[in-house]
Amino acid sequence: MMQKILKSDPSGFCYEAENQPFSGSFYYNSPCFDLDRAESSHKVLGFGASLTDASCYLIHRLPEAEREKLLHDFFAPDGLALSVARLNVGSSDYATCAYSYDDGPEDPKLERFSIEHDRQWIIPTVKAALKINPELRLLASPWSPPGWMKTTDSLCGGWMRAKYLPVFADYLIKYLQAYRDEGIDIHSLTMQNEPNTDQNGKMPQSLLHPDFEMELVGQLMPPRLKAAGLNTAIWLYDHNYSGWKRVLYELSDPEVRKNIEAVAFHPYSGTPDMLEPLREAYPGIRFQLTEKGPNLRKDSAESSILWWCRTINGALNHGCESFFGWNFALTENGTPNLGGFDCAGLVEIHSRTSAITPSVQYHAFRHYAPYIRRGAEVLRAPLNLPLEDGVNCLLVRNPDGSVVTVAGNAGPKMSSVQIKYRGQYLKLSLGAESMLTAVL
Repeated sequence: MMQKILKSDPSGFCYEAENQPFSGSFYYNSPCFDLDRAESSHKVLGFGASLTDASCYLIHRLPEAEREKLLHDFFAPDGLALSVARLNVGSSDYATCAYSYDDGPEDPKLERFSIEHDRQWIIPTVKAALKINPELRLLASPWSPPGWMKTTDSLCGGWMRAKYLPVFADYLIKYLQAYRDEGIDIHSLTMQNEPNTDQNGKMPQSLLHPDFEMELVGQLMPPRLKAAGLNTAIWLYDHNYSGWKRVLYELSDPEVRKNIEAVAFHPYSGTPDMLEPLREAYPGIRFQLTEKGPNLRKDSAESSILWWCRTINGALNHGCESFFGWNFALTENGTPNLGGFDCAGLVEIHSRTSAITPSVQYHAFRHYAPYIRRGAEVLRAPLNLPLEDGVNCLLVRNPDGSVVTVAGNAGPKMSSVQIKYRGQYLKLSLGAESMLTAVL
């Protein structure tokens, strides 16, 4: 059997490793995954990041040749092969300015509605990405309704007001229709990014009560989507693992369950095993991981590729079908930035030289996106011995039958895992503080 092996050190430096042959030998002191007895858990949707206003602005202002090269690297099969992207309904905190599509005094008929801002650099960038990868799946999430729909009369902070829920549903439909008129189909939509926080009013963001989200998802959006001829799927929640009890409450409504395709999570708070009570209560529920990007601080845990290996493997092993980074591109200072957070981009575009530098998350994605295809099955395989401390592993079977193993060893000494496949054994050596991808 043929294998391709990619290895990385903690900084993300990648190199092709020498293929290791399968054999009939079994190593009794090395944990072994039995792929011959593996069961499918769920299917993979893809990997990607967010085409924020900030990212699209930076990408759009690159010289044409550099812009095309970068987008090709992101989305082409011979590049990083990213297959999902997230858009913002209005501005997020990573934008050139704070805006919605209907700013100003109260406008319940949405007579002012316009996506003109997005025509500057967001829509051209999305169209360019779709030209490279027509199968790119787009998610859209609002950070805030127009300020006049909220308790603060501002994009920054406050609660969504009950009386404007039907108008907000109309607002979201208008957004989907406007993008469709531009030739861009939005495949999925959440009702509110991070509905449990308003970030203390320091950025575009809104609180959305769970009862309000349930009304939007279960009653207001479905008939509007149908009447508009839109096939956009609804994803619930879009916030941290630690809020799983809110999700459990919302899923208790049969209309909510009937009208959602998946539940979206972020990993900023909580752990991926918090998804297991939801999987137990509602077998077959689908999960997506819709936001996590690098940190500007070089001393952060996220500066190690092994942190990303554990985080991505954890999400997928506990049911997530996708992993979205945060901004595709930011400057070396994490700008444009309205919220004051210290996020970095999947790549850095230098503010003065326009030099492009990949982040450690970019290098981590190299271990996944080019090898794991849409529709691949995440596998649960019997394991004869516990993995050593610091070792984690993801097993995936692609639609073509190839099996991808992504493993990381954060420990200070050499370790190994074995794969039993078609009656043969492959021992994968994991150097101290290293990550590897093996394609069987």
